[in-house]
Parts: sequence; C-alpha cells; structure tokens
Amino acid sequence: MDLHIDRKEVEITFDPHVFVRQTERNFDIDFVEETARTGDISEEKSQPPHKICFTKYHGKERQTYVIIAIIHNDFIEVKTVWLQQGR
Repeated sequence: MDLHIDRKEVEITFDPHVFVRQTERNFDIDFVEETARTGDISEEKSQPPHKICFTKYHGKERQTYVIIAIIHNDFIEVKTVWLQQGR
C-alpha cells in the first residue's frame, strides 16, 4: 500500500481518546509514535486511502502495538491504540 506522505518525517498528532486510554491500557506514547513511523501496515484492518492500521512488535516488552491512524495531507492523527501480548 502506497501512502502519499513520508511517515518518518511527518508530524504525529494524537486524538484525546488516546490519552484517556493510555493509563487504562498501559502503553508508551514513544512506542506509539515509533509504530506510526516504522510499523507494518495491516491491510485487513485498514480502509485506504485515509484510515490505516499500523502494527509493530516491540521485542524487549514482548508486546505488539496496534494503532489506527488517519492520514492527512501533512500529518498523521493517531485515533486509537491497543496492545497484544507477543507477536
């Protein structure tokens, strides 16, 4: 899937819902940003061209971060985050 922006350089913003769920789901915002920048695109959970699901396994924590993001022209807005144990 080809995205029309450079994920490594673009600004990452967060929906307020993400911060509400942060303490409940116990995730690290830095890992969320890393997942948005370098994670794999999950085609089955995405709705191109704007709603994209990124996943990334963080080995030291043994958790997979799954994020739903909206791709805008000049930034990525993270809408929700959840964790899965293991890969």
